[in-house]
Amino acid sequence: MTTADSLFQAFLNRHDDAAWAEVLDRLISSIHRVDKRAVSIWFAFFPLRLHRALAESMDPSATARELSLVGKYRLADQVDSSHEFLYGHRYWPDVKPDVNSYAAGSQVSLNLDEQIVESASRTSTRINVDVSLLVGITAVAFMTLQQAGPDVFRKPAEARSYGARWKKSPDKIVAGRIRDDGQGLFGFLRTIDKRFTVTFREYEPDRTFEIINDQELTTAAARDQRDYRSQDQRCIEGPIPVECRTAACGTCWVGILSDTRLSEPTPREVHKMADFGYSGFTGERSSPIRLACQTRSHGNVSIVIPPWNGLLEKLNEQYQPPNSIEETNQ
Repeated sequence: MTTADSLFQAFLNRHDDAAWAEVLDRLISSIHRVDKRAVSIWFAFFPLRLHRALAESMDPSATARELSLVGKYRLADQVDSSHEFLYGHRYWPDVKPDVNSYAAGSQVSLNLDEQIVESASRTSTRINVDVSLLVGITAVAFMTLQQAGPDVFRKPAEARSYGARWKKSPDKIVAGRIRDDGQGLFGFLRTIDKRFTVTFREYEPDRTFEIINDQELTTAAARDQRDYRSQDQRCIEGPIPVECRTAACGTCWVGILSDTRLSEPTPREVHKMADFGYSGFTGERSSPIRLACQTRSHGNVSIVIPPWNGLLEKLNEQYQPPNSIEETNQ
C-alpha cells in the first residue's frame, strides 16, 4: 500500500454507515433512474458495520456464527460481481481503474460525494458515457475500496461479461418496471386470478416466475422448480432463499427495484425487520428492502436477491463503529 493509498483509505474510514447515507442522499439526484433504487439496495446488502465487526473481531468465524451469517457476505470476495444488478455494472472495467487512479492522486474536495462525482466525471469524459450512468457504480466502487482495501481493489477486473446480456436501454428498463402483463382479451373480467411476472435478475433472460394477484413473493417463487440450489445452497424452493415463510428467520429479505404494486408492510414485517437489523427497510410500501414472505404483489415486480442472510440486530448492541465523521468533527 502506497502513502497515497493509506491517506485515502484513512479518509474513507472516517465514514460510517450514517455518513455514507448522507453522501447517498446528496448523490441520488445525480444518478440515472435506472440505478437509483439499485444503488440503495446495494448499500443495504453490504453494510459497513458488518464489515467492520468481522474485520475487528478476534475470531471472525465465531462472529459470523453468532450473527447466523449464511451465504456470501464478504464484499472482498465478490469485488467484481456484487453489483451485477446495477445497470452501471457494465462500466465496472472502466470505473474500477479510474477510482484507483483517483485514490492515488491529489483530491481537491474533502466531501466524499463531490469526490465520487469528480471521479465519475473523469470516467464519463474518457469513455463518452453520460455521467448519470456512472455516479452510482462509482459510489459502489468507493465503498468497495473502503471495505476490500487497496491491495484487493487494485487487482484488474475479472474477465467476465459486464452487462453484455442486458440488451435494453436504461430508459426501456425503467419503463419495463412499471408495465404489467396483459391479461388477455377478457382480462378486464379477471379479479383475484390475474397473473403477473416477478423478475429476479433483470440482466439475464428468463429469470422470472409467475405470481397470482395478491400472492406472497415466496409462495409464488416456490412454484419455480428449476435448479437454484446448485448455485446457492440457501435455495430450497425456487430462487428466493426461505426457511419459515412466517417472518421468523429473515432468510427471504430482498431488494425491490419496482415498488408500485406491492402490499403495505404488515405490523409483523415492521417488527421483525427491526429484530433482523437489515439496513434499508423504511417501514413503507416503497421501501427498497422487504421480506418476501410478507410482501404481496398486485402486478409485475422486479426484485434483487441478496447473496447472504443473517441476524444483524446484535450489532446494534455490541458494536459501535469507531472513527466516524461525527466523532472526528467533535
